[in-house]
Amino acid sequence: MSDHASSDLSFPEEPTRPEIALTLSGGGVRAVIFHLGVLRRLAASGLLESVVALSTVSGGSLAAAAIFSKSAMKWPSSSEYESRLFPVLRQLITHSDLFSLRALGWKGIWKFNYRVFSDRAGILVERLRSGWGITGDLRDLPDKPSWQLNSTSFETGKNWRFSKRAMGDWQTGQHFNPPFSIAEAAAASAAVPYAIGALRLRLPKLGWQHIDPATREPVSRKEAPFEFVRLWDGGAYENLGLETFYKPGEPLREGNFLICSDASGPLTKPIKNPIKLLLKGQLSSPRLFDVASDQIRALRSRMLVRDLKNNSINGVLLRMGNSVRDIDTKTGKHRESQFYDAFLTDEETSLSLAHPTDLQAPSEAVFDRIARHGFEVTDSTLLAYAPSLIT
Repeated sequence: MSDHASSDLSFPEEPTRPEIALTLSGGGVRAVIFHLGVLRRLAASGLLESVVALSTVSGGSLAAAAIFSKSAMKWPSSSEYESRLFPVLRQLITHSDLFSLRALGWKGIWKFNYRVFSDRAGILVERLRSGWGITGDLRDLPDKPSWQLNSTSFETGKNWRFSKRAMGDWQTGQHFNPPFSIAEAAAASAAVPYAIGALRLRLPKLGWQHIDPATREPVSRKEAPFEFVRLWDGGAYENLGLETFYKPGEPLREGNFLICSDASGPLTKPIKNPIKLLLKGQLSSPRLFDVASDQIRALRSRMLVRDLKNNSINGVLLRMGNSVRDIDTKTGKHRESQFYDAFLTDEETSLSLAHPTDLQAPSEAVFDRIARHGFEVTDSTLLAYAPSLIT
């Protein structure tokens, strides 16, 4: 875990056979790239085969959607990810915007016309299909690892999840044959309020089950309470995707080792002209939403750190913006200054964190810096807190 405050800590016993529950946070393309770097470090130790469950939000959902789409709807092996998939994703992400004037072009603006103002989430679905090649339906996904895509229901205010075999929230109910595409689920997960706006989906009327929120088990049949559901970014509810696997003070619901990859951006200054930024592809939302989201993430992180310190669960928190030097400082490790020459500088990690939350194609140099940052944070954090996992 990268957020311990001191070095005299007792660490949880590390599992001999890791079954990794992996959460990938939101944060636009910045988060996509950081998470790909995290996965590259896990692949270097042959750990992608140990991932048994995924929970993703926004940028994390975009990353996983790209991975499954480019891997014939399978979770890649470590060797496949390193040798083939990572270069493919690097090429894709650095050469294709998802939402900007450059992505739409004049033909696209003419094609989508009023939808640019009224249905940007629908345009994002189409851009995921045409720009990133996100194909397939939820039913095409593998059973293992299980993948939960987190969004937020405008109607109920609850955490709405999509997976291969279920969709819904505890208030709406669960439908065990979701009819939607991966592109639709990923766009719903990434539909930043007001910037992209809610994705409107028509719900099947029949086939719903009332769910006991305590046991998560179906208790009775019901009809859909709405004809349509409007889904916002999962980060409107919780940007880390932790709730799927983790409830404070309780054992993990999936796996025996939690890896939470947090590429959330810092709270920035208020935006003066959000429409101008949106047209450039940067995502901005009302100040109140940003403040609330930042506080929710901080509270979730503190609860997770507390349970990691108390040995309630096994796992690590990988936080974007921490340099190798920062992690050594937090764990009380002292090294010669020249040791850090092999890693990104503190300035370079700050630049990575400060990359805007957007849906634009970055330069190859920016991609490489952010992906390297994800790799180095994962390497240093696991070496500090779970060395047997990677050695």
